[in-house]
Amino acid sequence: MRISKWLSPLVFLALAGCVGGLGLGGGGNYENAPRQVQVTADAVTITGPAGFCVDPTATRNTDDTGFVLLGNCAAISGSARAAQPVVPALLTAAVSTPSSGANLTANLAALEVFFLSEDGRALLSRSGDAASVQILDTRIQSGMFLLHARDSSAGEMVGTASDYWRAYMSIGARLATLSVLSLEDAPVDDAQALATLTQFAAAVQGANAASGAAEVPQGVNEELTTPFRAGLFQRIFR
Repeated sequence: MRISKWLSPLVFLALAGCVGGLGLGGGGNYENAPRQVQVTADAVTITGPAGFCVDPTATRNTDDTGFVLLGNCAAISGSARAAQPVVPALLTAAVSTPSSGANLTANLAALEVFFLSEDGRALLSRSGDAASVQILDTRIQSGMFLLHARDSSAGEMVGTASDYWRAYMSIGARLATLSVLSLEDAPVDDAQALATLTQFAAAVQGANAASGAAEVPQGVNEELTTPFRAGLFQRIFR
């Protein structure tokens, strides 16, 4: 089985919450916009940098997986007095099913090879067409794989720019995919987007550190070649 089949459910989660005008309830629907939310059976906590709040209308949560959209606290709460982020962006977090005996951190270089491949770019594409995705930058830092990509294909992510920054990181036995998306009418430069992504990842790691959920799962260090060996990534991305 190809890695694209293991990643697809998580990619679907990452897209599912960004439809219909990107949620962002607003309109005074919420007296207080929540700063954080817990998803999945083991209560993974998702929170963002200052000024970002959870949009409850876009949150998707099951025992197995979770998806969270975060935006401007003032917009979500419907109150101009609520906090607002320095950067006008949207944040998303998709949390995978749990794995056992897998070590994502030890295989970040292999993950980079995959996303630079045609199969990897096809998986990132909203239309499934590798030709629509351009990889602008990749980085490995602080136990995470960071990706800057541009997707020119049409999709349901209404109101967002075609390029985004994304981080893949371990939260306990789960994989979290964190993204920073600019708005079409309020573009964010690369440095600001990357800084926001780094702050987002630090906030999520910090929120899960007390329970031990942010620890990298222990297990054998499986060496990977291209294409990926099923043993490790099937457990991470299924």
